[in-house]
Amino acid sequence: MWGDKDQHKNALRIFLPDSKTTLIYLNLDSEVHDFKFWMAHELGHVYAPSLNDNEAEEFADAFASALLFPESLAKKAYKKLIRLLPSKGKQINYIKSLAKDYTISPITIYKEINKYARYNDLGAINLGSGVYGAATNFNKSYLTLSESLFHQAKPNAKEYIAVAKKEFSTPFFDSLRKYLSTQCKNAGFIQTILDIPLLDAKEICAELC
Repeated sequence: MWGDKDQHKNALRIFLPDSKTTLIYLNLDSEVHDFKFWMAHELGHVYAPSLNDNEAEEFADAFASALLFPESLAKKAYKKLIRLLPSKGKQINYIKSLAKDYTISPITIYKEINKYARYNDLGAINLGSGVYGAATNFNKSYLTLSESLFHQAKPNAKEYIAVAKKEFSTPFFDSLRKYLSTQCKNAGFIQTILDIPLLDAKEICAELC
């Protein structure tokens, strides 16, 4: 729960070469559509570990978009949008309805539709800045993931750990508990690996130890 962050600060991937284990941290304070995108984005990095820098980021973005709104859906949506011409308002509303149905960002859908058009030598759907304003308003109607999971209240450490384990089936906290008991680490260690305030780290440490 890192608060309101910009773009890539909402996700972190750590690879442990000795055990071939990948850990992915995702910001629960993200709006649900962004959360799904960053989860898929980090999965893209897992599938292409040899890529670096801009190439890696471009691949991960493309992977996430294609996973969330694949070509088959983009093809169907493109044909629908062509039939709605010349009404940009109706086109935007259709994209918003798809975003609601699939719980993904309208912008992801818009970009994947035009990617389909580009790769098939078809005319692009040009909605200008209107689609971005519509997407911003669309996202405002949704809670962040943390607000949904914790009913808009800040959880204590016990609630936070329990919900994380239940909803995401993560073994992280059980592993962390074992590590803390054998390596004599303190709250400062938790603060570093989770990138959270020391006070929160102390509460988590007390719950696990």
